[in-house]
Amino acid sequence: MVTKKTTRKKTKRKVAGRSTAKRRTPGWIIMLSGMLIGLLFAVFVYVNGWVPKPELEKNIPVAQEKKTNNSSTIEDKSADLSIEPKNNFDFYETLQDMEVVIDEKDITQAENRQPKSFIIQLGAFRNINDAEALKAQVAFIGYTAEIQNVTDVNQVQWHRVRLGPYDSSRKADVIKRKMESNGFNAFILKENT
Repeated sequence: MVTKKTTRKKTKRKVAGRSTAKRRTPGWIIMLSGMLIGLLFAVFVYVNGWVPKPELEKNIPVAQEKKTNNSSTIEDKSADLSIEPKNNFDFYETLQDMEVVIDEKDITQAENRQPKSFIIQLGAFRNINDAEALKAQVAFIGYTAEIQNVTDVNQVQWHRVRLGPYDSSRKADVIKRKMESNGFNAFILKENT
């Protein structure tokens, strides 16, 4: 039996995009050269005097010649035409003369208003173990939560997990955002103290 040896011809593959070695110009060089060309053009325009000059005001007083019987003298009219800035700020006097009348009813309502406090609620559960688990998760990130037990209209007991109270809405909002960034669903409640 005669065996034939088959030989394979080795061929080289061309890799796409590598046939030519081109160097790209960095972007900062292009930007710097553009700025340099613009600066040179601006200097060229300025040196040739192609920059428009600002127009002077036409209402500027000019020294005028005044003829008298004896001799001619030049009198400076700008001294006579001196413009003094006029202050149109009359509201200072107007405000001092104004009187604001407030009803006594409005004053008593403002005194009777109770300050607000803000509480952040993280969840409400029927099962106390779920509420305790959420309270523990909050403790791991450094906050102390409280569980409030509430009975609803249908005589079902709920266990609310809450943070606070906080004196300002801004402080409560900061804490709420920290809770949300840690994966908790939080919302702010406003309560009268």
